[in-house]
Amino acid sequence: MKKIAHFALATLTTISLVGLASPSAEAATKWYCSGKLTARCITKSGTKAKVKFSNTTSRSAKGKFGITCYGPDGQNAKVYKDGTIPGYDTFTTSWRQCPKGLRTGAYGWQMSNGKVYYTDSIRF
Repeated sequence: MKKIAHFALATLTTISLVGLASPSAEAATKWYCSGKLTARCITKSGTKAKVKFSNTTSRSAKGKFGITCYGPDGQNAKVYKDGTIPGYDTFTTSWRQCPKGLRTGAYGWQMSNGKVYYTDSIRF
């Protein structure tokens, strides 16, 4: 009976530790958001950045959507989508590795109707 109790305790401890050691990647991601009609959120991992654009209305959001990396060598913008995000839909960019010399930080942006809307700026 004593061996069974020790085995059960060891199993529970192992399961608990495995659960702590491997949290889901999405749960660990911290998003920094701004915007109401189109929510613009940014996150980072090392010197990589990812932006998520969420259209919260029934109308389409049209424009260009991208990420800009900046640093001592200047800045570099990359367009990830040139078109439309349908109503109540979300577009998430792939991870962007910022080039050397442009690794101070990054921000996401949306250009629509002659205006530019930005995410918060993150620093690496």
